[in-house]
Amino acid sequence: MKFYKILIISIFLNLSLYANIVDEFPSYRYVFNELDVDENYIYDKNFQDFVNKNKYRYRRLFIQAVNRGQLIVPTMREVMYQKDISPLFIYLSMVESAFRTHAISSSSAGGLWQFVKSTALDENMQVNNIIDERYDPIKSTSRAIDYLYKIHDNLGKWYLTAMAYNCGAGCVQDSIDRAGTIDLSRLINPNANYIRKETRDYIKKILLFAMIGENYLFKAGDNLGEMKYQFDNDRIIPVRVRGGENLRNIASILQMDYSALKRINLHLKKDFVPSNSNIMVNIPASRVQMFRNAYGNPRRAENIYR
Repeated sequence: MKFYKILIISIFLNLSLYANIVDEFPSYRYVFNELDVDENYIYDKNFQDFVNKNKYRYRRLFIQAVNRGQLIVPTMREVMYQKDISPLFIYLSMVESAFRTHAISSSSAGGLWQFVKSTALDENMQVNNIIDERYDPIKSTSRAIDYLYKIHDNLGKWYLTAMAYNCGAGCVQDSIDRAGTIDLSRLINPNANYIRKETRDYIKKILLFAMIGENYLFKAGDNLGEMKYQFDNDRIIPVRVRGGENLRNIASILQMDYSALKRINLHLKKDFVPSNSNIMVNIPASRVQMFRNAYGNPRRAENIYR
């Protein structure tokens, strides 16, 4: 009898825990639907444990990342809308780089989307001693989306695509073959070890950040996700300047701090635009009139990185 009492209490506590997560993050249905995840995954014990363990820390990290991305987040979302991919992939970049334009990994992957050099070159980005387009927020976002579409064409599900961004499409396909299923709960079950821990945690991080960020749409009083939208009065726009022009002079023209301009133009490794190139400079939309006074009408982002 004592055993059954303990069992009943345990079941009650687990059901209560599930209900709390569902009530706390009603955004999960939208997030899971966007990424092709079965809604029942919210009841996965390993995911529940992950959410409960990390939700407060991830909220702090969310705030830090979005504050860091004041100019770039609206621009990245705009490129996503142009290319018709779910804007929730903004959270993949959040996991990759925390919106640090200068981010570089131990394997020398760089930028907001953490491209390694070989993949960047495959995706038609320039990487040399003068230009490194992995660090261009607009160009790298456009190429990351193209890369995600290529992965999706092979794997067919967006959550598998996100996992493959971390470990490679071959890695994910091998894991599917071993598991005999694409069911997320079974595929990333830590006891089965079908796929490496880093990738298991990676998809859970994306899902949790997305649930935190999108929760304001579904839960009154939870306005954290609105941070992503409060900066929409400004963003970055790529513009063409004279060959040989340097960033310090442009910063002076725009009456802005050089370091702030540099952060959104880290693709210019030598701080100048090479002559006879198609490389552009990113400027805040709020400074466009100042730029026009010096250079005429800028070409807008939507006409460039298709």
